[in-house]
Amino acid sequence: MRAPHNPIIGKQTINPNDVDLLIFDLDGTILSSTKPVFEAIKKAFAKLNLTVQISEEEIEKYLGPSSSDDFYEAITPIDKGALWQEVRSGVREEQDASLREFAHVFPGVIETLQTLKRRGYRLVLYSNSSIQYFNCAISALNIKDYFDYAECVQENNLTKTELVRKFKNKFSNIEATTVVGDRIDDIEAARENNALSVGVLYGYGDKEPEQADITISKFRELLDIFDRKLPIFEKILKEIETRKKKDRAFVIGISGIDCSGKSMFVESFEKCLISRGFETQLISIDDFHNPKVYRYSGKNQIENYYNKSFDIKTIVEKLLIQVHEKSSYSTRLTVLNWQTDKYDTEKEFTFNQNTIVIFEGVFLFRKELSPYIDYKVFIEITFEESKRRAKIRDSEETFRKYEGTYLPAQRRYLDEFPPSETADMIIDNSNWEYPGVKLHR
Repeated sequence: MRAPHNPIIGKQTINPNDVDLLIFDLDGTILSSTKPVFEAIKKAFAKLNLTVQISEEEIEKYLGPSSSDDFYEAITPIDKGALWQEVRSGVREEQDASLREFAHVFPGVIETLQTLKRRGYRLVLYSNSSIQYFNCAISALNIKDYFDYAECVQENNLTKTELVRKFKNKFSNIEATTVVGDRIDDIEAARENNALSVGVLYGYGDKEPEQADITISKFRELLDIFDRKLPIFEKILKEIETRKKKDRAFVIGISGIDCSGKSMFVESFEKCLISRGFETQLISIDDFHNPKVYRYSGKNQIENYYNKSFDIKTIVEKLLIQVHEKSSYSTRLTVLNWQTDKYDTEKEFTFNQNTIVIFEGVFLFRKELSPYIDYKVFIEITFEESKRRAKIRDSEETFRKYEGTYLPAQRRYLDEFPPSETADMIIDNSNWEYPGVKLHR
């Protein structure tokens, strides 16, 4: 994937983070159409007593451009040139059955469309194809429900450029638009409408998509470009740049109640940091469990979970104080494997003055840890949502502890250290794919 570079189109700078509307070409972007088209040709030619003189690979260069007549003239044998209109009729008669038998989407298309929908993007499908082909392909692929709207050029005799303009007007509340396709007319349609263009390199446009603002080699790479978490990461990065001291590492604490999505948020955030050239070091509080004999030593299990689960002393003395007092540091610690309840796991922690230390876990903003965290992010969900996710994720035995132990301990913690007072940023993570900033100091 060629990374986005905030292209300037006309007088407008388009940031992928601003995009709300995604417009997709059909052939060569969503639909792998070579096989169904070739099979329709073979069946039509057999009925016309003609010999197919073009290979399956050779027809790819004709898939997508606006003039289908050129395609039918090209595939008709030279000595039968006058029959190209009969060839066109014959192929079109076969295309519905051929699409239903052989049509399939490119790898990752369905999963990516599903995720983009969950992320709140408006999705539109368009094509240079005929109405019959367009509707049959949509039906054969069973993709209608993934799109908010679909239209091909033949329906209202509009060009792709005119269609993109129509779509932008239809969804007038969107901030920015992207056109995803494998042909130059997709790129031009984007440019003429002040939209971002994404060229797919796996399609049928040869070198044409290389002229797009961004290029992808796999459809699922769209999820790395259009991610609702990225604007939040940008806000955090700005805070890091403003607050970080030059002579030591920077500690960002990411906390939340059980099942809030902390680990997934951290994984994406660290990936973002690394892609921007930052050095990172992860510290997870889950790597510092106390042994079971101590964790369950008291009669009050809520108190046990809150105050005895984690080896706070080791985290502070061996890591957090070192981050604050030294410009560089490296240590190897033997930590408890909570599954075996044995100290048989080694973890190495290394940082220097340029490192971003990501400290992740529950109860992070308590008084013992808070002074060592430079920026605090709280991932917020409701207790009801926590239980819903736990029921899906955890075993029955673990789930039973939520009502009696985990969540009561979390309530106590939140009463003592309210995120509204302790956090620098609160993120509403009720929809993991579409989080929102609830508070940003």
